[in-house]
Amino acid sequence: MKISEPVLVDTNILVYAHNQDSPFHSQASYFIRSILAGEIKGVLTEQNLLEFYAIVTDPRRVTNPLSATEAINLIDDYLSSSFEIILPTKGSMEIILSLCKQKKICGSQIFDAFLVATMLSNQVKTIITLNSKDFIHFTQIQILDLRRFDNHN
Repeated sequence: MKISEPVLVDTNILVYAHNQDSPFHSQASYFIRSILAGEIKGVLTEQNLLEFYAIVTDPRRVTNPLSATEAINLIDDYLSSSFEIILPTKGSMEIILSLCKQKKICGSQIFDAFLVATMLSNQVKTIITLNSKDFIHFTQIQILDLRRFDNHN
């Protein structure tokens, strides 16, 4: 699968790339390496990095949690890498409120909607994830499932 557009990397891809016990570790780490090598234009948000930190340092969520220092070092690596870090813009709140009205967003779905609003306000239209169901109702974006990514690009 050839990817020419910028791709937002969902938090679960980051987690799997750094969790060697995950059945998706190989694919996720290959995808991250493809971005770091400049083969794919990778995009992250501060929200992704905060979620990543919360998950990888929590022993209830991962078998071998990282220390705070280890997680911070990984985040620093991402911040100084070829990933583009996008931020919410002035238009993000308008977009998220519109998405909430259109899609009847409730509860923790607001965080996925906020991620999509941040994407859209930065003209990023594609996300790669292993949780396609979390984004399926956002028809404004294209969803790539990591399981469909060809490791032999």
